[in-house]
Amino acid sequence: MTRPTSRARPPSAWVVIAAALPAAGALTACDDGLDQRLAIIDRPRVLAVIAEPAEARPGDEVRYTAIVGAPDGPVDIAPRWSFCVAPKPPTEDNAVSEACLDDAQLIVLGDAPAVTAALPANGCLQFGPETPPGNFRPRDADASGGYYQPIRADVDGLRAFGLSRITCHLATAPSAVAHDYDVQYVANRNPTLDPPLLSAVAADLDVTLTASWPADAAEAYLAYDPLSQRLVERREAMRVSWFATGGTLAADASAVTETDDATSVSTTWHTPTSGPAYLWIILRDSRGGIAARTIRMDVQR
Repeated sequence: MTRPTSRARPPSAWVVIAAALPAAGALTACDDGLDQRLAIIDRPRVLAVIAEPAEARPGDEVRYTAIVGAPDGPVDIAPRWSFCVAPKPPTEDNAVSEACLDDAQLIVLGDAPAVTAALPANGCLQFGPETPPGNFRPRDADASGGYYQPIRADVDGLRAFGLSRITCHLATAPSAVAHDYDVQYVANRNPTLDPPLLSAVAADLDVTLTASWPADAAEAYLAYDPLSQRLVERREAMRVSWFATGGTLAADASAVTETDDATSVSTTWHTPTSGPAYLWIILRDSRGGIAARTIRMDVQR
């Protein structure tokens, strides 16, 4: 979890709020069959950056928290939080600009387990559909029509980036359609996860892990269809990332498409030999919302 400098870096190299499902591929990779070693926590890692609310207008206040995992379990630490103000040049294909690594491109928010800050007022200019200053072009929306303000969390040498969804006007739609969107669009809310069903398992055994969520966690929302030049109703896709401190996981991510009304996904965890272990379930919707659960598991001989 170091630098967003190379397309070849593994999906764990960034942690982004929009991770995995918003078209920005913003969650870096969308394959379900990813290298399972990414799911085993063998060093401290930032697993998610959660924004509350999940979507807000520039100038509105948002509270940010980081989910940090280590081989011994959850880490209670105060990241150094910063907004990045550098728009991404079209020549870069990362989720955030490489310039976000430069402290000169940051608005420092402070060191705290959680921080509340007003989104920069020019977010839709720097990161949205409006034309930013300099040699840049308006940012393309992700697959859900969303735009994102980068936020950086520095944690004991780790550098992680989140993407905080911002509500912007439709820049290319007919004026009547843009007006209807402004009036009718409902900002995203973070999903929720149901309580876990397991707290103890036998050692060295295949166990089915299931993550489930309420039916209304996958929200319907308005999106602009540029081909028909009209607003359409869509439903959020959902994606679960799995992490564990030991054993092996059959997959590190499981997905439900926007046309699928399933409210749960499962994977297989081959448990470690003995002792306590920790699991993390990170649920993301396709508009950048996140829910997270940390589970202490007693692995018994």
